[in-house]
Amino acid sequence: MDQPRLFEFRMGDRSPDKLVVAEANRDAAKLLTDWRSWPGGALALVGPSGAGKTHLALAWAVEAKARQVSARAAAEDAAAIFREAAGRLLIDDADSERDEAMFWRVLDLARTQHGAVLIVGASVPSTWPVAIPDLRSRLASLPVAKLGEPDEALMDVVLRRICREKFIQLSDDAAKYLVRRLPRTFAAAQAWVSALDEELVRGAKPVTTVIAKRALERMQARWVGGDG
Repeated sequence: MDQPRLFEFRMGDRSPDKLVVAEANRDAAKLLTDWRSWPGGALALVGPSGAGKTHLALAWAVEAKARQVSARAAAEDAAAIFREAAGRLLIDDADSERDEAMFWRVLDLARTQHGAVLIVGASVPSTWPVAIPDLRSRLASLPVAKLGEPDEALMDVVLRRICREKFIQLSDDAAKYLVRRLPRTFAAAQAWVSALDEELVRGAKPVTTVIAKRALERMQARWVGGDG
């Protein structure tokens, strides 16, 4: 049997098997590396928007050779994929619209056939509105891996990552300035990047501390005005 290896965590790499471990995601990452030992063959991965749930889940899927199934898939289709993937499934956005019969079927298969099903959502499964009583009970009993808001180290990584995705070069001084002043949330990081004017990201030079401060002031003004 192939043995699980730990994920490789590296700064500033968007590939799914290279992530940054910090206080906000350390415990969740450890639970995912121990996927062969999940009670009942399933685990819920939850956290705020922007916390990297999908990134971490894709890293697990690569590690476990799992297949992804839509939360709205039919029960028979999901069961067939479960068998094809040796019981290793990823279901993202599971707290949005979902097929409850499919969830019940997959979780029952995971429990009885020693599967590994990772269910991803923003909130814990025990709070999801569910019509099927047995499914509600099963979801409430799932072990949960929680991603928290970022600490200073992870905030630095998140800011740089969001900037890269928008083709913004962030200077080291500006990054240090921001992580000390921004609210320690993923939403704040996204809001700050959104506050940059288009003309600030057109040039090839990195965003300086002066520009970062102006964008921060713009972001704060929007939040105070009720637009944040």
